[in-house]
Amino acid sequence: MLYLFLALCVLTCTVFIGRFFTAKTRLVEKTIEEMIERKLSTSPMNVELARLREANGVMRNLLIDIVESEASLADATNMSQIEMTRATKARAMRRREVFGEAILVLQQTEQKRSTPLRNPA
Repeated sequence: MLYLFLALCVLTCTVFIGRFFTAKTRLVEKTIEEMIERKLSTSPMNVELARLREANGVMRNLLIDIVESEASLADATNMSQIEMTRATKARAMRRREVFGEAILVLQQTEQKRSTPLRNPA
């Protein structure tokens, strides 16, 4: 009976010690992951990647605007002459707006490219 009691105590202690070390390991892994994430968030590559994602979104929106502008007269068969003239003027005005936006984006991109990257040494 004494051996059975000792065996149960050893088994219980083993389970609790195992859980303790497992929890401690998870805490250390979480701390390491947070440290890596913090280091990567300030890295120049990550900052450049975020800038490129933003530029990609802007370019995508410009392309969508161009397609919508050009598609506005695609079904012009059932329009009257006055509506057709109005739609053509609106499309021409939208083309100028998109052209101006595209020039601004290209100028901003060129300015960012012309600034030298700092050497993180």
